[in-house]
Amino acid sequence: MLEEKDAVTAFAWEPRGSKFAIVHAESPASTKTKVTFFDMKKSVETKTKKGKKTITTTSLVSELNKIETLEGKQCNLLFWSPRGGIIILASLGDQASGTLEFYDTEHKTLAIKEHYRCTEVTWDPSGRTVASTVVQPVGGGHYKFAMDNGYILWSCQGKQLYQKSFESFYQFQWRPRESLLSDEKINEVVKNLKKYEKRFDKAGKERARALYLEQTKGKRRLRSIYRERVSRLNQFYEQQRQAKIALCDGYDSDDEDNYVEKYAEIETIINTKEEVVVSK
Repeated sequence: MLEEKDAVTAFAWEPRGSKFAIVHAESPASTKTKVTFFDMKKSVETKTKKGKKTITTTSLVSELNKIETLEGKQCNLLFWSPRGGIIILASLGDQASGTLEFYDTEHKTLAIKEHYRCTEVTWDPSGRTVASTVVQPVGGGHYKFAMDNGYILWSCQGKQLYQKSFESFYQFQWRPRESLLSDEKINEVVKNLKKYEKRFDKAGKERARALYLEQTKGKRRLRSIYRERVSRLNQFYEQQRQAKIALCDGYDSDDEDNYVEKYAEIETIINTKEEVVVSK
């Protein structure tokens, strides 16, 4: 049994995994809260000797252990990604700040965003996109925050993808979808992710290169026109140069050997200072 002396205001299980998180503070009315993560599994290393070699094996045992505590937060609700790993620490409500903190529990990265007057947070079933919304009661009547109605779509890393506002907005829901891969296939992909990483990176670089070439097409065309014009002017200049030398009785003003270089040094005293030293 887990005992917590602070007041626990929110609790959420990780959908895919063995972790859970709680929001707690000394008082339920506290503006600053703490978020603590726990894991129902614990990694245990076992060392065995096989001849002269020592083999270390890691296994998971069913044991509750505390992972970490994030202090000084302004959240009152927790929203795990359907795929696990990423959690949003949200500050929702009329008196809340609307802060959304995207926290990756695996890589310990944090992105802080804000959606003013946010009332709901809804994850896409794939766990790749999340929506923060400001909705009004369905019952009708005057809603004092109607000007803030709408939704914002975010990536799972906290990057804003799209925003839309409405005069009247009552509900936001994602279309349900079934997973195209079985749990065994998903685990296989996750296990071999590094194998596909290079291929994905190569495809991404090729796409970025194609986009760059498309965006700079106009600049490259102007650069080619400029270089062609410079080339024509150089050819014209060379053609005129011989005629110019003939008119000057063989004197070539572009030939550096026809010039005499002289160097002169001029010293200028900018400031002087005299000091009188009295010997004893």
